[in-house]
Amino acid sequence: MIDRLRAFWRNIFKRENANADLDEEVQGFLEMTAAEKVRCGMAPEAALREARKELGGVEQVKQGVRDTRAGVSLDIVMQDVLYAFRTLSRNLAFSLVVVLTLALGIGANTAIFTIVNGVLLKPLPYPEPDRLLMLWESSPTDRNLGTVAAANFYDWHEQSHSFEKMAAIDPYPDFILNGSGQARRMVGAAVSHDFFSLLGVHMAVGRDFLPEEDHPGSNHVVVLSYSTWQSLFGGRSSVVGSILRLNDADYTVVGVLPRNFSFVSKASDYQSRNRFDLWTPLALPSPPEAWQRGTHSLCVFARLKPGVSQRQAQADLEQVARNLQRLYPKDDKERGITAVPLAQHVVTDVRVALFTLLGTVGMVLLLACANIANLMLTRGESRQKEIALRIALGASRTRIARQLITESLVLAVTGGLVGLALVFAAVPALVRHLPADLPRTSEIMVDWRVLSFASLLSVLTAIVFGLLPFLQSRRISPNDSLKQGGRGIVTDQSGLRGALIVGQVAVALVLLSGAGLMTKSLWELTQVSPGFQTENILTARLSLPPGYTNGNVYGTGKHPRISLFQQALLDRVRPIPGVQSAAFATYLPMTGADSSWAFDVQGRPPKPPGVFDVANYRPVTAGYFDTMRIPVLRGRGFDAGDTGNNPLVVAINASMARTWWNQQNPIGQRVCIGDEKWRTIVGIVGDVHHEGLGTKPEPEMYIPYAQVPNVEARPIIVLRTSVEPASVTGALLRAVSEVDANVPLDQIETMTQVVYGSVAESRFRTCIVAMFAFLALFVAAIGLYGVMSYAVSQRTREFGIRMAVGATRGAILRVVLGKAAKLVSIGICLGLIGAVLLALGIASLLYGVEPFDVATLVSVPILLATVALLASFFPARRASKVNPMECLRYE
Repeated sequence: MIDRLRAFWRNIFKRENANADLDEEVQGFLEMTAAEKVRCGMAPEAALREARKELGGVEQVKQGVRDTRAGVSLDIVMQDVLYAFRTLSRNLAFSLVVVLTLALGIGANTAIFTIVNGVLLKPLPYPEPDRLLMLWESSPTDRNLGTVAAANFYDWHEQSHSFEKMAAIDPYPDFILNGSGQARRMVGAAVSHDFFSLLGVHMAVGRDFLPEEDHPGSNHVVVLSYSTWQSLFGGRSSVVGSILRLNDADYTVVGVLPRNFSFVSKASDYQSRNRFDLWTPLALPSPPEAWQRGTHSLCVFARLKPGVSQRQAQADLEQVARNLQRLYPKDDKERGITAVPLAQHVVTDVRVALFTLLGTVGMVLLLACANIANLMLTRGESRQKEIALRIALGASRTRIARQLITESLVLAVTGGLVGLALVFAAVPALVRHLPADLPRTSEIMVDWRVLSFASLLSVLTAIVFGLLPFLQSRRISPNDSLKQGGRGIVTDQSGLRGALIVGQVAVALVLLSGAGLMTKSLWELTQVSPGFQTENILTARLSLPPGYTNGNVYGTGKHPRISLFQQALLDRVRPIPGVQSAAFATYLPMTGADSSWAFDVQGRPPKPPGVFDVANYRPVTAGYFDTMRIPVLRGRGFDAGDTGNNPLVVAINASMARTWWNQQNPIGQRVCIGDEKWRTIVGIVGDVHHEGLGTKPEPEMYIPYAQVPNVEARPIIVLRTSVEPASVTGALLRAVSEVDANVPLDQIETMTQVVYGSVAESRFRTCIVAMFAFLALFVAAIGLYGVMSYAVSQRTREFGIRMAVGATRGAILRVVLGKAAKLVSIGICLGLIGAVLLALGIASLLYGVEPFDVATLVSVPILLATVALLASFFPARRASKVNPMECLRYE
C-alpha cells in the first residue's frame, strides 16, 4: 500500500501539465484501493473508509498536491530571478543606468505623493471624519464664507437638530506666562467645552473641560498641548492641578493633549494661528449679550448625527437661518449658514497646486520609462541570437517572454527600493521647505499608502518599459537570427524608437511650458510693488498684559496705559544708533492678520437694514506712513496731536477714495465707524497690498492708535534703520525690558523676510515644476542622443556606400539631422496641444500671465528644438567622419 501511495504521489508531482482534475485522480485511487480491500473480504463501506483513512482524507491529498505544484512554480520563479540577476550583472553599466533612472523617477513621484497623501488623501486624524463639518455664515450675494458671531453660534446650537455635537473655537486669545522669569507669550485658543469630544480626542493626561467650566467666571482652567507640557513641566504626570500664572491670573491645569494630536485647519482661517500652546473654555454668557451678534470671530465645528446626510443638515441650518433673519433683521438679514465638510475645506486652496506637482513628476517618470524602453529595445536586439538559440533548443516563447518580464521586474523593483530610500532621506528635508501655511504638514510621512504607491509604481514601470522587449521577442525568427552574420535580419524598430522620442519631446515641451508660465507668473508677482519700501525695516510683535486694557471703556478711544507704553518705548527706540524712525501698527501687511469695519458717510442716505459699507481697519501711530514709506497722496498723515482728547480723524487709501468718492475730494468729509462717532478724513495714502502681492488692494481706513474704538493689545512695532535691521534686535529687546519686563516680544523679522514668506507657496510650486521640467529636458535630450547614436551605428554600412559613391560629409550630416528634426518637429506639434491644455488647467495658479502667453509658447519650443538638435549633432558629426573603406567592411 505504501509503495502504491508513493507511486500515486510521484505520478501527480511529475506531471508537467496541471490541467488534470484532482477530484477524479484521487477518487480513482480510492476506488482502486477500496476494491483491493473488498477482494480481501472487507465490506465495501468499511473498505472505502479505510482507504480514506490511509490517504488522510481527500481534501488533504488535494491540498498537498496544490502546495507541491505551488512549490514547483516558486522554484521556476526563483530560477528566473537568479538568471535575471546573473544576466544584468554581466551588463553592469546598463543595469546601473536603468536602476538610477528609475530610482530618480520613482523617488520623485513617491516624494511628491507623500505630500499629496499627507495633505489631501489621508483621512483626517479623528474618528469618523466624514461626519465632521465646518459651519460658516454666508451671504447669498457674494457667496463668501465668514466667521460666526457668538450669539449666532448660541442660536445654531440651540435650534438645529441634525448634529450630535456643535462646538466653536476663538483662535485669537493670547496669554502672557508670568512668574517663570522672562515673560513669555503663549498662543492660546478658547473653545466650547465639548470641542475635543466632538473631534474624538482623548487627553493623554488628566481630563477634558467640564460643562460647568464653560461659563464666565468659572473658566480659569487650561488644557496644555503636548509640547507645552514637555517644555514647562518636563512631562510630569503630576501636572494636573498645577497652577499657571497667565495674564496675571491663576489657571489650573486639568489636562494634556496627546502627542499625536493635530488640529487640522486651514491656516488662513486663523491668521496662521493653527498651532496652539494652550486651550481654555470659551465661556460665552447664556444667553449671549446683544453686542455679540455683531462681532464675528468664531469658527464652528459640528459632527453629524449617525444616519444624517450633509444635505439634510444643510436644510436644517437654512431653517435656522430664516428664523434668525426674522428675529434679528438688523444683524442677520440676508445672512445664511453654509455647511462644508471639514476635509474639503482644509485643502480647498492647495488641491490644484498639489495635483499639478504630482502630474508633473508623473510625466517625468513617463520620460524615464520611454528612455529605458529604448535601452531595453537596443539590448533586446543585441540578445536576439541568444534568444533564438534558446528557442532552437526547445524553450517555449512563453518561457522566454516570462524571463524578459522578470528581468524588467528585477530592474523596476531595485529602482523602486533605491527610490524609496531616497524618499526616506528627502521627505524630511522637503517638509522643512514647504510653505508655512500648507495644512496638515505634521501628517506628511511615509506610511502604508506611500509604500503601496511605490510598489505599484515599480510594477507599472516594469510593465511599461518591459512590454516592448516582450513584444520584440515574439517576432524573432530562430532560423534567420542563427544564420551566419545575422545582421540585417534584425527586426526594424526604428518606427517604435521614433515614436518614443516624439512622445518624450512632447512631454518635455508640456512640462517646460508649464514651468515657463509659472516662472513668469512668479517674476510678475515679485515685481509688484507692495505699496511701501521693504528694505531696512525691522518688525516685532508685543503682547501687552491685561493691566494695559483693564478699565478701558469700549468705544471711548482712550487707552492711557497703552499710549504711555507706546510713547515710552518709541522714546527709547528712536535714539538707538542706526534707527531712523519707528512707529506702531496693529495689522502688519503680508502677515495674514486683518480686520474690517462697517462705516457710514455723513450726508448720504442711510443704508437698508443688513446692508453695510465695509472697509479694512488699520490702527497706526504717528510716523507709521514715514517709517513704511507709504506715500501720502493728498492731505496729511497723523501727528502727535492726534490723541484721544483731540478731534477724531481718519486717513483712507486711494482704493477707498475711488470706490466711495470717485472724482470728488474726500478730504474734510466725515465718516462714522464702530464707535458711532464722526471722524474727519484728513489724508489719502497710497494703496498697500495688505493680503499679499497677488491680491488686489482693498479699501482701507487708517485710525490713530490713541483714537481706536476698541482695545488693541497686540501692537507691531516697525523700525526703519540705516544699518542691517537685524543688528538692532538686541537694542530693541533691551528697550522693551526697560519699559516693562512683563511685555514679551516675538515674531522678530525684517520686512523683506515677511514679503519673501508671503510668496512662499508660489515660489515652492514654481521651483519644483521648473526643476522637474529641466530634468525632463535633459532626459529627452539623452534619449534623442541615444536613439540617433544607435541609428548611426546601424546605418554605418549605408553611410559608407553613400560616401563611396560621392556623398559629401555635409550630405551625411543633413541626412542624420533631418531625421532628428522630423522627430522633434512632430513632438513639438503634439506638445503644443498638451501645453495649451495644461495652461488652461493651471490658470488659477498664475498671476499677471495669460494661459496662452505668446512669449512662453514661442520661446519654449525654440529652447527644446535647440537642445534636441544639439543632442543629435554629435552622432551626426560622427557619422559624417567615418572612413568609407572601414564602413564597407563594417559588420
